[in-house]
Amino acid sequence: MAGDTYKMKGYVGTVFEIPESVEMANRCVESGKQFGVDVEIVPAVYKDSALETLGKEQLPLAKFDETYSNIGAVVGNFITQYRCWKKILESNEPGIVLEHDAIFTAPVPEVVPLAKADIINIGKPSYGNFRSMNRPGIYPMFSKPGGYIPGAHAYYVTVAGASQLIAKAKQLGASPCDLFLNKTNFPAIAEVFPWIAVADDEFTTIQKEKGCIAKHNYNADFKIL
Repeated sequence: MAGDTYKMKGYVGTVFEIPESVEMANRCVESGKQFGVDVEIVPAVYKDSALETLGKEQLPLAKFDETYSNIGAVVGNFITQYRCWKKILESNEPGIVLEHDAIFTAPVPEVVPLAKADIINIGKPSYGNFRSMNRPGIYPMFSKPGGYIPGAHAYYVTVAGASQLIAKAKQLGASPCDLFLNKTNFPAIAEVFPWIAVADDEFTTIQKEKGCIAKHNYNADFKIL
């Protein structure tokens, strides 16, 4: 409704070169409105220009297993999220970083902005096996045994957290965002339970077929764009 003041800001990376990405990002924006999150569409870096853009951003390239993902798409997604971190830092207000397939399923609970953690996963795991909790709350990263974020499709970042992410990106370089966001790089990274967002995906712009097999929504109709 006109005149509404949303309680929190979100940023969703959107690949304008892919119509399906724009459609999903608009869906993310609408889901945010339902739960008090004002989601801003952020142009994503397309895979074809990602490595060139990486140089312009003066970021190194980390080593990672390219059998699961398209290197250009990984780098493009990383730079896009990097730019979302910069928006949070420049705005001097916390925000939620989102991928285009994310949708909100519940409001952001007060425990998130009141928590001492600067990076908090709010998205339900989108692939593989994962762990749940017995009661609501904020916990050290728990859903994946390796201590990494279970799909970087929805996570809350404070201004201090944005500064940490940017500094670590400059040090370590671009890599798959879900692997970059881990307890080794960010010891205080946390996770909320129950999760308040999901990745409702029908396609990927990043993974190769090998990287899609573990996705919960993967089926014969799942597209690799």
